[in-house]
Amino acid sequence: MTSTQSLYDLLPVIHRMRDVELGSPLRGLLAVVEGELRRLSEDVDQLYDNWFVETCEDWVVPYLGDLLGVKPPADGLTSQRALVADTLRLRRRKGTPAGLELLARDVTGWPAHVVEYFQLVATTQHVDHVRLDRGAIADLREAAALDLLESPFSAAARTADVRHVDVHRGCHNIPSVGLHLWRLASYPVEGGDAGAVDAAQGRWNFDPAGRDIPLFNHPAADADRSDLSTESDLPGPLSRRLLAGLLDAPPDPPAPVEESRCPALPERRAERSPGAVVRVWWDGSAPSVRLRCCDLSDWARPTGDSAGPVSVDPVLGRLALPNGVRPGRVQVDYSYGFPGDLGAGPWDRRALTKELTSAWPDFGWQVGVSADDQPGPGTVVHSLSEAVALWRAGRLGGGRTGVIALMDSATYREEVTIELGPGERLLVVAATWPTTQDSSAVPERRPGEFDAAGLRPHLAGSLRVLGQGGVGTEGSELILSGLSIEGRVVVCPGGLARLALAGCTLGAGRSVESRGTTVIAVDNPELTVELERTVGAAVRLRRGAAVRVVDSILSARGPADDLCVDAPSSRVEIESSTVLGRTTARSLTASNAILLGSVDVRRRQLGWVRYSYLPAGSQAPRRYRCQPDPGALAPVTPRFVSRDPDDPRFGQLHEQCSVEIRAGADDESEMGAYHFLQQRRRVANLSAQLSHYLPFGLEAGVFFAT
Repeated sequence: MTSTQSLYDLLPVIHRMRDVELGSPLRGLLAVVEGELRRLSEDVDQLYDNWFVETCEDWVVPYLGDLLGVKPPADGLTSQRALVADTLRLRRRKGTPAGLELLARDVTGWPAHVVEYFQLVATTQHVDHVRLDRGAIADLREAAALDLLESPFSAAARTADVRHVDVHRGCHNIPSVGLHLWRLASYPVEGGDAGAVDAAQGRWNFDPAGRDIPLFNHPAADADRSDLSTESDLPGPLSRRLLAGLLDAPPDPPAPVEESRCPALPERRAERSPGAVVRVWWDGSAPSVRLRCCDLSDWARPTGDSAGPVSVDPVLGRLALPNGVRPGRVQVDYSYGFPGDLGAGPWDRRALTKELTSAWPDFGWQVGVSADDQPGPGTVVHSLSEAVALWRAGRLGGGRTGVIALMDSATYREEVTIELGPGERLLVVAATWPTTQDSSAVPERRPGEFDAAGLRPHLAGSLRVLGQGGVGTEGSELILSGLSIEGRVVVCPGGLARLALAGCTLGAGRSVESRGTTVIAVDNPELTVELERTVGAAVRLRRGAAVRVVDSILSARGPADDLCVDAPSSRVEIESSTVLGRTTARSLTASNAILLGSVDVRRRQLGWVRYSYLPAGSQAPRRYRCQPDPGALAPVTPRFVSRDPDDPRFGQLHEQCSVEIRAGADDESEMGAYHFLQQRRRVANLSAQLSHYLPFGLEAGVFFAT
């Protein structure tokens, strides 16, 4: 069984010669036996791997947990591999704040910080037991401590609050312990182009569209942490005080990265050192420019010569260059915050892109786009327009299915027009060439080989699409994946059959035009517009077949009466999405959705609306378990943390939103675009595990820090 030779090769030569004379029947028989033998060997190897939680299959995790007396949640949300793997370590730390932090992180997947509120209760001290760190309620001379007053890291003493912390009524009491969770994730952008506000005055924004957005901390993952987390260990918004401390701290040497055989545990990526949370450089220079943190509310330019430091404001996401420095291009490394993998960003879109192109034939053409020179085989151009020109000219040969890969996070300032012939399919994706194990050899890239992750390119312009097709001909298709588009996506009259936008952000600009209608399609009778994991403004479809919105946010960027989905002659499908505006459609099917504006459907005998919210008085098809309930005494309405597209909390339901909305989906999770995060079930799983690790007599409350 361990031989590398096949069974047929182990036979004597005389038998093999006779077998060839008879037409090789023995070779065919032994091939079947060898296939079964190979499957048996693979099964034996897998049985050995199933002894270890790091390498076992997902179905084995509950059985290993049962051996340890652990009952993972049976809701199918996650495999809970991390919880079972850390069980012994959690039991050794049972009752400690560090153990509770590890438990919260394993169960919910969110970073956590535990606060023992009984240590912050103001008491009258005995002279025989003086606590010097509790000499006063607050020291007005400590500016850093005052900056943390309303955060989980506040050290100020408070008067006692005897209400229960587990129902969020009170905190500072003897049995109270608080678990603060960071729901907003930090997404790093490397080598992005800063947006010029006033280049002559040295005023730039980290956001490529020139918006004021807060910067986020992006700490290195440390699964072996044994002490309590600090502010610099969590992916929260960067304050000016925190960034100043990180810039002054010496950089740590990079830790060796170990490959893990566990497929369910998060992969470790190369992390930045604490001093490199934010980096700035320009015109191709090395990213070694000195930075200083300051308040740039009034855009006060730093004094000194051109060799002075660059001023950075993490709260507003601004930077000011020294006097005499007027570069044509400024590049930055930074991190932004968002609730989940939605919109354009460096998150992993490989599975999503593969699903959208599953019905396509094999790719026959591929080209890369990069603002900088990219090493490696294959053709790489410096603009999206050049790549589109190559696609139309057919200079690289190949079939009618192609890929244009944007290979960096740069800004491309151009107006792009894509023309597709009958039956042509084109994928425009933010992706890089896949890495290989052998760095000495330069492999030959085949079309369709790319990694759709780690990048966030920005198109500072509009995108026009012209598809050809007609009666008796196969329609053309275009898929955009991972792009941030400042302007509009306009489909000109023609025969385009499919326009799909996956993991894109539309209308990401400061102009009024970019915040209006972001997808316009006119006179394409067979067109289907698909939006998946996408953030955008209004969608207008005239003489089109259908609009499909999945796990997305559409905002009219104005009052709720503004049109958001304008497709009066098309079929509209909305699933687990948030629509902040009016919807008009020929027919409608909606599930787990929030339709904040009124709904007007012409053919109400078709379709349905289930487990969704839509305002009273809407002209919609038959409904099933929707809100508001006509029989309810007090109708409910959705409540959001923010409706501003520039806010990291955009579209996130408020924790005080009605439970009918937060648990109104068909699986008892929240309605809307963040249904896929399963936030309510994560908190429920944590509450169910707390009783096993909380000391007797203590109460725990779960709070959302972001």
